[in-house]
Amino acid sequence: MKVLVFDTSSIITIVTNDLLWVLKPLKELFKGEFYIPNSVKIELVDKPFNTKMFKLESIMINKSITDGELIIHNSLNVDNLLLHLNTIYSVRGNPLHILDKGEVEALALTLRLQAEAYVVDERTMRLLIENPYLLKKLLEKKLHTRVDINKNLLKEFSDIVKGIKVIRSTELLIIAYEKALLNKFITVGNTEIDLLDGLLWGLRLRGCSISTEEIDEIIKFENK
Repeated sequence: MKVLVFDTSSIITIVTNDLLWVLKPLKELFKGEFYIPNSVKIELVDKPFNTKMFKLESIMINKSITDGELIIHNSLNVDNLLLHLNTIYSVRGNPLHILDKGEVEALALTLRLQAEAYVVDERTMRLLIENPYLLKKLLEKKLHTRVDINKNLLKEFSDIVKGIKVIRSTELLIIAYEKALLNKFITVGNTEIDLLDGLLWGLRLRGCSISTEEIDEIIKFENK
């Protein structure tokens, strides 16, 4: 069975752009299942349900779960992995907390299910997997101090995640665009490229880590 595993950030980006409905046709095209771990469900549904600002999104996501568009996997014990990842970087000998349980459990579930891809919009996890030394530079820029790396811990982690494919909501929604799933929004006065431009900027401004240069490149490619 083919599987995609989503973390909290990717679903938040999708729902805050009012695109949660796209999951159903995308899942049909994928011919597989979309999973979230239990801790991500807590972050997306349980906690925000008790707030005023995000209660609506919580209800909408819960509907997607009820309809089977997102499947909740039982909790995984990720305490050791969480500690491992939050000890890779340090400042003046003190471990640097960079990740929370939801995204780490989603990563563990990706490994457990041997998923086709891990869907994550948050930049830290993606860079930790794909380019940990760039993440070091960004952390130093943010914290205005030197950040050290435990190379042994990093190597152990890199060996664990070797071969994992990481994608963002961007890649999924570009497929939705290419399959004309969003064409109902094209009306007099706008074009398919206008739709794509609005889509990509909506994703960026509501949580997805995508650069202006990437947006320009995607639009140029799709406009050929």
